[in-house]
Amino acid sequence: MKSAHPSISELLGGHADVLHRKWRFHLQKRIVKLNGRTYVLYRFRFRHAMARFEEALSRLERAGLSVQTICARTSSLGERLRYGNWLALSYLPGQPLERRPDEQSLTSLGQTMARLNSLDGEPRRALFQRRHPTLPHEDYLAAEGSLTDAQRDWIRASLARLEMLAATQLTHGDLHSANIIVDADRSVGLIDYELLAYDLSGIELAATLLRPFCRNERTRRALLRAYMTSCPPELRQAWRENSRDFIFAAAARLALSRQDRVSHIERRERFLSLRRLLPFGRDKASHDRVRESHRKIVRAAQRNEAYYQSVARVMVRVCIRRPGIGPVALLKICDQRYRKARGATTRRPR
Repeated sequence: MKSAHPSISELLGGHADVLHRKWRFHLQKRIVKLNGRTYVLYRFRFRHAMARFEEALSRLERAGLSVQTICARTSSLGERLRYGNWLALSYLPGQPLERRPDEQSLTSLGQTMARLNSLDGEPRRALFQRRHPTLPHEDYLAAEGSLTDAQRDWIRASLARLEMLAATQLTHGDLHSANIIVDADRSVGLIDYELLAYDLSGIELAATLLRPFCRNERTRRALLRAYMTSCPPELRQAWRENSRDFIFAAAARLALSRQDRVSHIERRERFLSLRRLLPFGRDKASHDRVRESHRKIVRAAQRNEAYYQSVARVMVRVCIRRPGIGPVALLKICDQRYRKARGATTRRPR
């Protein structure tokens, strides 16, 4: 090899170990290992989508974010005809964010999110997905049959308030701990850019406060403090005026997305069962490993869905009674009610 990194043909030519695959209609992803190094590969259906991805990474880097760098691509006509439109990204050094992160990591995360959200573009527009960001209120109202008139009125009023805001901030779209990489100096970098979209940044901030690594008062206050001191003034003002609306939208959106995830796995399970019947299908051991992986994903999705559903239900009732409650105090009440309900379910005789 002439450079520190392999060429795209070396990464695609069968010499690399494939650690992970993900396929979507418009985008394929592979994580591979070659010569002791790990790379993330993306294949785009169209060259303009690949160019848009490169421009997005360049914008993130210019904004001061620690991001993966492009180390190889299909550049010649021959490579594109043989392989398609591929980019290879180097892996960020470091480890995924811990379940109980320290204040230095949370401060870096808040600052990183603020820099990301300071970039703007076309409102409610996904960069690489066919589905663009939408507010979840109507879907939530359609799915929840036990709401009172007062609760439905609050949700509709919340929707009206959010529709008045400019949803033009660049958001990551999937800020769970595995996509937040902490370096040796406790600074944070972000990976996995497939869900980048221009949206309401307050919803992503609220969603981050609901993630498993951020479900206590200390982590929430540390993250909010770092974000608020680093973000543009208009985003700080929007959060102060609409934090409760952002939290409801985040909880409802996350709950609905977990339902979609379970449905997706169920479809894959049916396809897997059909493949197992074919003479060239997976062997039993491989089949069982995939099914066990699916079961773990479903259990985790259902646990998180229960939490997000609880937050959405409880917070509406609390906000009706206490319309000026702050976000950290609100989430503390939601967490207490969730733990109490979960404990009662656990103790219930079978």
